[in-house]
Amino acid sequence: MPTLPTHRRSLRTRVLAAAVAAAAVVSSLLAGAGSAGAVTREYPLHGCLNVSPNIVDMPYRPFRAIVSEYAGTTYIQIDYGSLWIGVGYDSVARLDWHNLQTGRKGTMIDHSQVRPPNTGVHNFSLPRSTFGPGRVQLRLSTVNRNALWAIPARSCGGVVVAP
Repeated sequence: MPTLPTHRRSLRTRVLAAAVAAAAVVSSLLAGAGSAGAVTREYPLHGCLNVSPNIVDMPYRPFRAIVSEYAGTTYIQIDYGSLWIGVGYDSVARLDWHNLQTGRKGTMIDHSQVRPPNTGVHNFSLPRSTFGPGRVQLRLSTVNRNALWAIPARSCGGVVVAP
């Protein structure tokens, strides 16, 4: 089977992750509490306040990790914003994870963009059996770039519970 170029795979992964997250939210709203559908939880990230590469902009501040599990895959979304309508900036994020229960570790990379009025989203996915179960420590390292320069953001993180 032929492989897709990296940028096409990345787009396909993003679209799939967004669709799964949306389906999980709709499913939980329709099914109510106690359903056996997809699991979606939100966890705070700490120490993520950084300057935007646009300087006169809202700060780069990913403040939460949205963790979803569906069909054997764990999806992690981290959102951020900008006020520069039509301009925004590019962001390359590295997410290091360490399962505190199993000892497994890994690293994922995502390239995303924020183009206001839309929100930028870092999307990561991996097999549930690799990531979980249990408490997983996340460490986010990001480099944000506009047309003039790149600014590395201070690393930040939090702990999530993998289903």
